[in-house]
Parts: sequence; structure tokens; C-alpha cells
Amino acid sequence: MALVVDTIDSIGVTRLSRWIFNCYVIHNGGAGQSVVVDAGLPSIVEDLPPVLHRLGIDTSNVAAVVATHAHSDHVGGAANLARLLGCAVHLPSRAATYLSGTKARSPGPREIAKIRPVYRDQPFDFRAAIGLASGAVTAGYAGGKMRWHGPLPVADLTDGATLPHSPEWQVIASPGHTDDSMSYHHAGSRVLLSGDAILCTKGMAWCTPEVVDRSAADATNARLVELGVDHLLPGHGRPVSGRDVIVTAVPATSRPC
Repeated sequence: MALVVDTIDSIGVTRLSRWIFNCYVIHNGGAGQSVVVDAGLPSIVEDLPPVLHRLGIDTSNVAAVVATHAHSDHVGGAANLARLLGCAVHLPSRAATYLSGTKARSPGPREIAKIRPVYRDQPFDFRAAIGLASGAVTAGYAGGKMRWHGPLPVADLTDGATLPHSPEWQVIASPGHTDDSMSYHHAGSRVLLSGDAILCTKGMAWCTPEVVDRSAADATNARLVELGVDHLLPGHGRPVSGRDVIVTAVPATSRPC
């Protein structure tokens, strides 16, 4: 499977995807600059510049690389991409403790297996699988240990703040999948970059069953429903649009059918 690129002009966001791994470009966060969200695969360093060129975005105008959480499949390409673009990487504030050695909670194999329908929603990409393995060696946490090669990121994304260089995008704490998970909401266009808090498969939103804390995940789902979301851009799966799409999301206890 080749790189998939989807641009939703009406909301000013482009998705780059290999297999189930999504990276997003916010064309203009409200300050005239662009921001990249979830640069998870090392291949993003090669994949992104031609896409930016087609969008008419100069690489020098990308102001930040941010992540919804510090799993390697969301930050594996972040350090090298930020180096290429000449900008900083910004992580959720909770990730600061992981960078300093505190053990992070992460879903185990049994939890990961629960999202099998998402794996099958798009054609398999060998390059993505290889990138997942290689990215995990250099950045992100798994098994509780945080790895980061290169200049340390800035762990400054906090609940209620706005994304760096993106005053129109609000940071929403979304724990459950992990303790450091965040989502990013644009109220004006009713867009949510949900990370792994809510996935998509078979054209439906799905409250992730892959969690470290079920009660926190349930509270996150309730909070995200209240935002009013017509465009759901997940960390994994194809984006879904429709009026209040999270209201009709498949519960974590059910499988999409």
C-alpha cells in the first residue's frame, strides 16, 4: 500500500497515512503557521515535504510538531522531522516524568488485540510495519520505558491550553488509553484530533477498548461527546464525518460490525 493523503479543505487539515498510522497537518492553526500532529513513523521525514509542497506550505512555515501521547507509533518520526523542519517537538505535560525516568503505564498485548478491526480497515503496508519497529527503538515508550534520541522535546501540552502556534486549537486531556493522552479540538469547525481515545473503523467512531484505565477512558468519552464533533480525525482508522459523530460512537465494550 502506498502513502494515503487525504485533504479536507473545509477544515484545513490533511491526513498522511500508512496502514493504520495517521499523521495530520493543520494547515493554519490561527496564527498563519502550520503544525504537524502525531509524526509516528520514521518515513514521515520523506513523506511529508512533497505533501507540504502540493499544499503550498513552505517547510519553514511549519511551527511545531506535536503528539497526542508519547507512544512510539505517535512520536517515532517526530525528532527527525522536527530537525528537518527546524522546529520543536511538543508532548503532553505528563510525558515529562517519563522522559526523566518515571515508568509509564501502557496497554499490554491483550488490550492491543482488542482493536483488531482497526488493523483490517486499511490495506497492510510493509513499510509501516518496518517503521513501527524501527521508530520504537529511538522514540516513545513501551513496557514503561521512555526512549528519546536527540534534543529533548518540550512537554508543555496541558488541559485547556492551546496548541503551540495554533490559538484556535484547544488541548483536551483524554486519559484512559494512556495516562498522558490528549485530544485537540477546533470548536469553529467542530473538528477533533482524538489520538487513540477514539478510533475509527468501518466508517464508525469507536471508543477504544485498548486502555490502561477504564474509568478514566469512560470519563474521557463523556467529555468528548460534550464538545460537539462533526469531523473525527483519529490516531488510527479513516476519519469519519457527520453530525455529532461521537454521540453515536460504538462503545468500548462492543465490536464494530
